[in-house]
Amino acid sequence: MAAALFGAGALAVPLTPSVSGAKPLSAPSFSSKAVAKAKQGRAFHFTVKTRANPTADVSVIGALPPGVTFQDNHNGTGTLSDPTPLASTAPYTIDLQATNSGGTTDQTLTLTVTSKLPLVRHVFVIMLENNDYSATFGSPATDPYLATTLPSQGAFLPKYYGIGHFSNDNYAGFISGQPPNSANQLDCLVSGYSDFPPGDGEVGGIQQGAGCVFPASVTTLANQLDSDGLTWKGYEEDMGNDPTRDGGITCGHPTIGSSDPTTSAEVADGYTTRHNPFMYFHSIIDDTSECDQNVVPLGDTSGTMPTGTPAGVTGLATDLQSASTTPNFSFITPNLCDDGHDYPCTNTTGAGVGGGSSVGDINQWLETWIPIIEASPAYQEDGLIEITSDEAEDPTLDTTVCCGETPGPAAASGGNGESGPGGGQVGAVLISPFITPGTVVTRTDYNHYSSLASLEDLFGLP
Repeated sequence: MAAALFGAGALAVPLTPSVSGAKPLSAPSFSSKAVAKAKQGRAFHFTVKTRANPTADVSVIGALPPGVTFQDNHNGTGTLSDPTPLASTAPYTIDLQATNSGGTTDQTLTLTVTSKLPLVRHVFVIMLENNDYSATFGSPATDPYLATTLPSQGAFLPKYYGIGHFSNDNYAGFISGQPPNSANQLDCLVSGYSDFPPGDGEVGGIQQGAGCVFPASVTTLANQLDSDGLTWKGYEEDMGNDPTRDGGITCGHPTIGSSDPTTSAEVADGYTTRHNPFMYFHSIIDDTSECDQNVVPLGDTSGTMPTGTPAGVTGLATDLQSASTTPNFSFITPNLCDDGHDYPCTNTTGAGVGGGSSVGDINQWLETWIPIIEASPAYQEDGLIEITSDEAEDPTLDTTVCCGETPGPAAASGGNGESGPGGGQVGAVLISPFITPGTVVTRTDYNHYSSLASLEDLFGLP
């Protein structure tokens, strides 16, 4: 660690003799500590202080830790801050410099971050379709891997709920916290792949009015991760198998204002845009370069990608080969057969095809992919898998609500869930090296907003 005393790293500059009675001139020295401490999830502020005459300018040399900012206060002090510092197993180092006409002094500040939460750094969310709690967890004989094996490996949350009907509002809400509205609650089938009307604006961070593709001002978990230097990917099974239909091999979506040609599966392509939440935010799709790199086909279990996939674009199996290539947040969408949406299935791709029922197809797909994720270095080091369904639509349209959910701003025109608010009881399973196997949580209700809040807490995001 660089010394913080005058002369350490200082330039040898002659000082002008002081006038009698005036404060002697001096080169800078740091008077604040060389160690700063932060707690995950709490606002972090640390004031760097110097002694010098004349007053020193304070700056940072090199890169700051993700999310941390620095401001020179022009009074011999500077402020390091971060709304919610990240937890880290290793301390961060920040190189500071103080300069005045008398010289320059450097200091290396060590920033340590502590957390009461487990240091989960790789999260894998798998979103299934439509089957309610009784279908997925109430009849274990039909899907024993999902209903019995996986809960025995981690934590089972029977009182977990969707936030609306039908699909798209649940997906969008999961990554943004935005409530359903009268366009996306109907999967944008009536309105098409349309923007919100100009001028609707936001109130308290909630987009007003009704639409499908949220304005660029509406941020998502993906944008938060970007801002803090963390990585994310959406892995979409079958996207790009038919790129003319899907809107591309990567970042596949319709043209704004058009109808969606992926509302149902075709042979060998079960991708649907409405189950890909990232495609409904201008804050993601407008950055086509990042979107093409981050919203990609799932690929198969060997890592093979659709014909024509751009060079450098990799699927889940390839990315899982090392912790450094595994995103911090992975959102995994099976195709319309493997997620349980369709039965019998039109498309004939994927590990779940032939499971004998919608939940059987789910079960077979999970039996193939979950062991691959669990065997990865990232999961074994600090991973968390969440498996849940978007809504409880089968066998009836369950609109059970939890957690104080209230109608969204478009409720007057049918928003916040078909017959909602509330998307019904779906249940969820969490698996992680940090979770005691066989845990069952029955005292608390959860929904997709709970998942978003929990992920923000784990990653130290605001």
